Amino acid sequence: MLKEISPEIDFIAEGIALLHHLGTEKNFCDLKESLSKKYDITFQAGVQKFELLTRIEQNAQNIFQEEMTEIQYYFSTSGSGESDTLNLNCAGMLALLWKNYPEDFKTTDDIRCFLQGLSEEEYCEKFGEGLQCYNDILTDESMKAKIDNPLAIISYLMKMEISNDEKWKLQKIFCDRSEHQEKILALLDKAISVLTAFRPELEELTARFCRYWKQTLQDRSITSYLRETAAIIEFGDNPLGFRLTPSIIKCHSFALSADMDEDSNYQSPDTCIAGILFDDDFQIWISRTKDENTYMAYATQVLKLLSDKSKFEILSYIRDKESYGSELARHLNLTTPTVSHHMNALIAAELVTIKRQENRVYYLSNKEKIDEVLRYCRRILT
Repeated sequence: MLKEISPEIDFIAEGIALLHHLGTEKNFCDLKESLSKKYDITFQAGVQKFELLTRIEQNAQNIFQEEMTEIQYYFSTSGSGESDTLNLNCAGMLALLWKNYPEDFKTTDDIRCFLQGLSEEEYCEKFGEGLQCYNDILTDESMKAKIDNPLAIISYLMKMEISNDEKWKLQKIFCDRSEHQEKILALLDKAISVLTAFRPELEELTARFCRYWKQTLQDRSITSYLRETAAIIEFGDNPLGFRLTPSIIKCHSFALSADMDEDSNYQSPDTCIAGILFDDDFQIWISRTKDENTYMAYATQVLKLLSDKSKFEILSYIRDKESYGSELARHLNLTTPTVSHHMNALIAAELVTIKRQENRVYYLSNKEKIDEVLRYCRRILT
């Protein structure tokens, strides 16, 4: 069974994350302040990490001065997706069909060859899959659409609940894909060069990442660790093992995925990506402080999630019944990727508990947390 904790830096993924960071006009100083306030921590072990990330950010801002408008065009976050997670909703990632790459892609030339080698039908299918995860709020009609040709793509776009400017942008990217892909790849090459200038410091950072996780996990699997530390996660162990890799720019993100066939048999080890910020003073599952202002922000986030029809229906369906992704997709007339997209936001907000059983991942509404938020709202509002 594989148990790999890798120090390897994925410069392509980090380059995309850096462009997204710049495009959303975030900064690491604000992130540090926000996390410190939300979780009531001082980041003693993370001070040097934030200092390095801030230097990378400032260097990138200087180098990309003339391209900032273009970066914001392609990499500003659309819809209501959380821009600080690994699930990045932006036109640039959709244009590159980001989620479709093999693991052995190491350069932008690999991406270019992949994109150029797609047939029209393959391109439409993959672009359509990306659209279904592009934003959180889709109309019922568009969810049922079959997206496998240019007409279906345009029809689906017109029904999406995004601004007309965003629809026009995505339509242009779809119709003139080569032009836009080359512009984005040029930006990505430049972002990678920014990061490689810091290679020695980044490699030292990922070496620390490996030491921390080896000491933390010891003989446990990543899922065993999550069962012990995350109350809403009850994962069984993948018999094929796991591979844990660092995320640098998305420094406080965490993602775990499993590759299963239609019969829910494991096809490969679990893939886990953890932000380099996680350390002794910032655990994977750290409780929010009950500070009034912080909790108000959290409650507002929860109400925003509950206002989305699909998320509301998901929570209603799994209120008293554990369900897995494809079951939810069939019941709600959603695609499985769309269900996963909604679940990422619900899990991050602690509104859903998850567990793995008999090679399947099951979801259940976290009624205690929902009730806690609603009681808070009643106290404040009534």
